[in-house]
Amino acid sequence: MKIHETLLGLLFACIGGAVLATVSAYPSMAGQNIGPALFPGAAATLLIVFGVMLAFGRQARQSGRRLVALGDWSGSPRHMLAGLSVVMGCAVYALFSTWLGFLVLAPVALLVWHLAFGVSLKTSIVSALLATLGFWAVFYKGLGVPLPWGLLKNFAF
Repeated sequence: MKIHETLLGLLFACIGGAVLATVSAYPSMAGQNIGPALFPGAAATLLIVFGVMLAFGRQARQSGRRLVALGDWSGSPRHMLAGLSVVMGCAVYALFSTWLGFLVLAPVALLVWHLAFGVSLKTSIVSALLATLGFWAVFYKGLGVPLPWGLLKNFAF
């Protein structure tokens, strides 16, 4: 899929505007000019500036392309189902992760995604298990992100 520079630039500018609106409500630090809104606000401002430049720049005006052009994959049911599996996997994780847990849902989702994108069963199983353990080690153990235990709550450490 190819998206026209105008649409991408406007999207980036809107995201920057949303970030600026959010950080404007951040409290200021007493006795300091630098607060928690400084760096996200600066990044959002740059996102707006460069988004507008992308949307209304010379290349966007002269390209003559359609705003959205779908690729050959859009006519393939296999590719459409593979893309839908990613969206559905994220929705299932968001809805059931607290109840089932990361270590139960992540390998299942990864296995389904691997198979949907044409990876062999043996490689899919090994990759899904290793990736799940790797993600868990990095995020839960390394970075302290509280991943849900769900059904495995009795085994949490």
